Formats: sequence, structure tokens, C-alpha cells
Amino acid sequence: MPIVVPVKQTPPAELLDCAERPTGLPEDADLVAQIPTKLRAGIIRLARAFGANASRLDRLVDWNAPGTCAGAK
Repeated sequence: MPIVVPVKQTPPAELLDCAERPTGLPEDADLVAQIPTKLRAGIIRLARAFGANASRLDRLVDWNAPGTCAGAK
């Protein structure tokens, strides 16, 4: 259950939109085999960092308006 805390200032509008999450790369075993190991590891690091930042943004939005980004996870 979300905890609501009074806020003195409302964050800027661009910080009150739920994060957009792109579809990502196709899951085709033939394509994965063509990506060099070091490049694939870099793609995974970028995807994890993107996901962490998207989750932070959703938590900020939900902190200001509980339940707004509930379906985005």
C-alpha cells in the first residue's frame, strides 16, 4: 500500500510522466548467435541501467500520484 507524504512543491511536468519502455531486441536464437560476446554484454548493461532509471522515474511519479504507473512495471 502506498504511503502518501505531503509535498511542498510539485516536480516539473516531465518528471510526472511514467517511463516509456521500448519493446527491445527480437528474441531469435539465430540473431543472438551473431552478436559478439563483449557487445552483447554491453547491450545487457545498457538495458539494465535503462530499466533501473525507468523504475526510479515510475517510483517518483507514484510517490506524487500513487497508482499512476502501476501498470508500467
